Amino acid sequence: MKEYLKTYQIRLHTASPVHVGTGKTLGKKEYIFLYQRKKVLIPDVNKLYQGLERKGLGTKFTQYLLSDDWIDLGRWLRNNQISPQDYQNWIKYELDCGDFLQEEGKKQIQVMDFQKDSYGLPYVPGTSIKGMLRTVLLAYRLLTEKENWHSERERVVREARQSNDKRKWYLSRENAQIEEKMFHTLFRKDANGKEVDRRNAVNDCLSGLIVSDSEPLSLDDLVLCQKIDENVEGKRHAINILRESIKPGRDIKFQLTIDTKLCQYTMEDILRAVELFGDTYYEMYLSKFRTSDRPLGNTVWLGGGAGFFTKTVVYPLLGQSRGLETAVSVFEHTLSKKIARQHKHDRDRNYGVSPHILKCTQYQGTSYPMGMCHLEVAESG
Repeated sequence: MKEYLKTYQIRLHTASPVHVGTGKTLGKKEYIFLYQRKKVLIPDVNKLYQGLERKGLGTKFTQYLLSDDWIDLGRWLRNNQISPQDYQNWIKYELDCGDFLQEEGKKQIQVMDFQKDSYGLPYVPGTSIKGMLRTVLLAYRLLTEKENWHSERERVVREARQSNDKRKWYLSRENAQIEEKMFHTLFRKDANGKEVDRRNAVNDCLSGLIVSDSEPLSLDDLVLCQKIDENVEGKRHAINILRESIKPGRDIKFQLTIDTKLCQYTMEDILRAVELFGDTYYEMYLSKFRTSDRPLGNTVWLGGGAGFFTKTVVYPLLGQSRGLETAVSVFEHTLSKKIARQHKHDRDRNYGVSPHILKCTQYQGTSYPMGMCHLEVAESG
């Protein structure tokens, strides 16, 4: 028995809808909207085409997909005398639309796909969970060892003001240097006994933090949740996007193993980091929004819509004031002028928080922030 391996069974109990996307977005020609039943049907594309081909509609369907025709798939099927009885065997799965209500004939909404395994069941990849834990541990070290990161803080502030880099490269070098200093502590050697460049990922001590993919959930655990932007004053704006999301009150179960020969962090360290991250998130950011409550001590944020603060360490590194200025610079450098105007990031300084929008949704009449979970250690072995 390898005693240096510490294994834990972990649950993420969803306190709000959670969306872990594939990057795929379904347009109006790729799903069937049942307005009366408030359902969205996701067809199996191969079965759909084969079924239409048998009815002599294969070519016409292909032309429809390639055309600029504005009508949605459901209406196209009705126009071509394809009834629900005809297409019921072509459906891969169906989802409730939650609290979203769309009138027929109005502008169609996009549907963002959730991660699914080879059997078509939703799950959360271990890489997504580990990425969340990595950010939490990074923030914890920055917050508890502030004196060790003075030069990094000054470098980030300086580069944020002066850098000409745009989009994904903006501040990427500075972020990599912080992570290397913090986590690249293994000092491995190659086959010839020569020390590997510290920047190489093989030196990352979190290679000893091994996170499995989650157990599969049921399609019944998914619901479509509309993307809603909420500003600091509580004003809300609904976006024409529905995210496939795990419902509140579900358990995302996975296994976490710590190789103590490689990873310096214990489960106790992780739990302390989670609590401090939640407190910092509230004090520096969430408290600026009228509708936000202080999160529980075991709260983490996962997936799409969880927000800028949960994906970066700008605020834990720089603090409230300098974090705000740097966050504004991030959006100025990484967004086009058109998108920046649409999102009104020029108002962030006046609001005293950046970004000044929370990504929310509504489920069963209650407003929720996206991606909030409670981390529970079920057992260890």
